[in-house]
Formats: sequence, structure tokens, C-alpha cells
Amino acid sequence: MGCGVISKRIVESDLDQAKKYSLLINKQDLFRDLSVLASDSLEGRETATKGQKKAAEYIKNHFIKNNIKPVFDTSYYQQYEVNVTDFTNVSLSINGEPLELIEDFYVFGNPQKTNYKNTKVTFVGYGIENSTGSFYTNRDVKGNVVLIQDGVPEAANPYMYSSSDANWRNKVKSAAENGAIAAIFMLKDFNDKNQRIKEHILNPKMKMHNSVQVKKSEIPVFFISEKVYKQITIQKPYVMYNRTITNDIFKSDTKVSFHTDVNNIVKAENVLGYIPGKNKEEVLVLSAHYDHIGYDRGEVCNGADDDGSGTAALLSISKAFQKAFDDGVQPERSILFLSVSGEEKGLFGSKYYTDNPAFDLNKTIANLNIDMVGRRDTIQADDNYIYLIGSDKISKDLHQINEQVNKKHIGFKLDYTYNDEKDPNMFYYRSDHYNFVKNNIPVIFYFGGLHEDYHKPTDEIDKINFSKLEKVSQYVFLTAWELANRKNSLK
Repeated sequence: MGCGVISKRIVESDLDQAKKYSLLINKQDLFRDLSVLASDSLEGRETATKGQKKAAEYIKNHFIKNNIKPVFDTSYYQQYEVNVTDFTNVSLSINGEPLELIEDFYVFGNPQKTNYKNTKVTFVGYGIENSTGSFYTNRDVKGNVVLIQDGVPEAANPYMYSSSDANWRNKVKSAAENGAIAAIFMLKDFNDKNQRIKEHILNPKMKMHNSVQVKKSEIPVFFISEKVYKQITIQKPYVMYNRTITNDIFKSDTKVSFHTDVNNIVKAENVLGYIPGKNKEEVLVLSAHYDHIGYDRGEVCNGADDDGSGTAALLSISKAFQKAFDDGVQPERSILFLSVSGEEKGLFGSKYYTDNPAFDLNKTIANLNIDMVGRRDTIQADDNYIYLIGSDKISKDLHQINEQVNKKHIGFKLDYTYNDEKDPNMFYYRSDHYNFVKNNIPVIFYFGGLHEDYHKPTDEIDKINFSKLEKVSQYVFLTAWELANRKNSLK
């Protein structure tokens, strides 16, 4: 939708008074906060990591320093659990020689947590058990690691084995039923596969714990390269049916050590600050996500714009509102400053909040969400703009209030390109405001658009336009002031 026609003045509060407090939001404070949030020491603020927790502590200390109250009796934190699947937390050594993940081996499936040293390996050929026979006959593998060949025997009668017999999962099941503690497969096409799976293996996956379907863990399954396989076997060719067949003779003195700790439940935090209103039931929520993506190929991604900029804005806005409160200017409605983690993983923190709200969602009047507001994108001709998303979707009043505040006090070009239902980027569904939308709560998503450094190590603080960030922060503050202090409810 376009900006539309503003039919009548709808702003009810004293924005001239608000203007005085909005000017407390300044470039110096924004720079100071963002210098910490986007520093290398926070290691990209990936959810559930030490860097994210350092950022949470910084935000908490900001609230404490500025006398902004906690929502909960004893803590500013709202913790939630996430399930992390991390295949990089695995090791495998053969005869005391460590193997390199991806280059020499990889792990798949849902392995049990294990730690074994110098364990015997038993070679079980193709590891198949079916109605015609078993490769485990006369082999005691209980408490051992089994070495299994991929596929089915080359010289086999084509009717003797099925595709099910070649399936590695079925072979692992047979190994476990025979008492094996782990299985090792040699893949002849390992080098091709390791390129395809590298991104999957080397990037930990995260899900909200309560959304994870519990899968039964299985014995660890290691896939090794042909190079490693040849180090523990002797290849002896022979001729059968006019074909040269390779018979692999296993070196029986082979020992392996391995460690697997792939699936873990860890905690992440939302950080909540609160200013009580005269009407303590109704609340306005201002939000920004303080997490980012961590590392990319070993380089830290500091996320100065995404969403260090929005988080710094939220901190300055909260400080200005608290100064007004300390001066005796109490808002009519309460204000919640909701700094969430887990946005980059799938809007985890905001989902957890709306599933477990500190205030009744039916009494939550609106959500103003700030995400990536410190830079110019690749489309705009200058910096004097902001994209607005969602302002007219649930409440027409909210849309008009926001435009009137801008017209009188800010003077941004308001761009509604990404508010279009047909926009392919679908940003309306991609930041934390959307979990409020799902609860029929009016929202505005303040957004600066995408730039060439999005989700890259180059999204650094030296590229932030602090004059623009200051202006956006003041804009959100003034809109929030009106929403917190107007007499009439939004329509």
C-alpha cells in the first residue's frame, strides 16, 4: 500500500513534551552501545553461545544502570530451551591417529552420546542380514565397533539381495541388534558426498526444544573415505566369472577411539525491561533481536546492522522513557522493552514470549519492532527513508498515527514497498513482530532494507550511519509515546 491520505488528526498525546525526551536519544549513546554489541568479543551473538549471553548481560546491565525495572521478581531474563544438533562435536581416531572431519570422515543420523578409547574393530563384510543368511554368522561383535562395506557384494546373485539390504540404516540396525557400539562405513563416492554434506555437517542446527519431535538415538555411524579404509585393510584381487573382484582383508589389530556429543539441550535468553504505566494491565511492546549468526567460514559476523542497530535503538529508547518516568511523567500504559534472541534461528525468542507472555496478550495494544535500521539499502537514493511493514494490517489508527508523527516531527520518506502482500521478500513474516501478528496484535516493523553486507562478516559498525539511527530511534520513541499515552484504544 502507499502512504495514503491522512483524513484527520488522530494523535492525542502531548508530543511537544515527548519531543524533549526524544532528544535524549543521541548518536553518542547509540555508538557506545553498538560498539559493544557488534564487537568481536561477542563472537557474532549466535543464540545459546557465550557471545549471546554476553550481549544479554550487557542489555540487562543497561536496564539496571538506568533504573528500568525487571518484569519478573528476581530476573530480567526470560529463558527458553533450544535443541542444538552439532556434528562438529565429534572425534574419531584410528590406531591413535586423529581423523579430520569432512576430509576423512563424517557422522550422520541421531547418535548416542559416547566416549570410547582403543576399542576393538570387527570386520563384518557388507553387514547384511536377510532370509538367505547373515554376515554376522560366527562373528561376536558385542561391545565392538563394526566395519561395514557399502552396498551389496559385487558377485552376488541379483536376486539374493534387495535395495533394502543395501540401505545403511538397515545395516546399522542389524549391527546394534548384534551388540555393536558403533558402525564404520567405507564410501567409494565419499569425496563427492562430502562436498554435498559439508554445509549440513559444519553448521549446527537449532530448534526450539518444545517443538522437537523426540527421535530414538542410535549407535554412532561413521562414514570414512576410501583413503582411510585402505589404511586398515589389504586389498587382494582375484578372478571370478571372468571378472576381477577385490577382496578386502581387514587388519585385525585396528583399534578406534571416538567421541560423539551431537544433541544437546541448551538455554537462551530474552531480556525484558519494564516501565509501569498508570494502567498496569495494558502494555505496549517495543522489540528488537540482539542475536546474530555467529561465524561464517571461520570469520566472525558481528551483525552491526542486523540487529545491533535495532538493539542499540531499543536501549536508547528505554533510557529516554525511563528519564521521563523519573521526572514524574508516568505513561498511561505500561511499556515493555523486549530484547529477544533466536530470531536468526526462526523467531524463537519472540515465539517463546508470545507463548509465555509476561502480560496478557489481549491487553497488549501493539508491537513496534526494530530490525536493521542503521544503513542505506541497495535501492534508496539517500538515507532519509524508512520502510514500514504491517502498520495498516490490523489497525488503521496505528498506520495514521505513525504517519502523522513522521510528518510533524521526523520527515522521513515512508516507503511501503515491502508492505505489499505480493512482495516476494515476504518481510512481514520474517521478523519478530510476526509472532504478535499471529495473536492479532497491531504491529509496525521498522526496517532499513537489505544491503550487500547482509549476513556477512562485513556488516560492521564503521558502515552504520549514526545520524540515521538516531533519527529512526527518535521516530519510534515518539510513536511509542503516543501509543502509551493516548486516551482512546486503537481501532
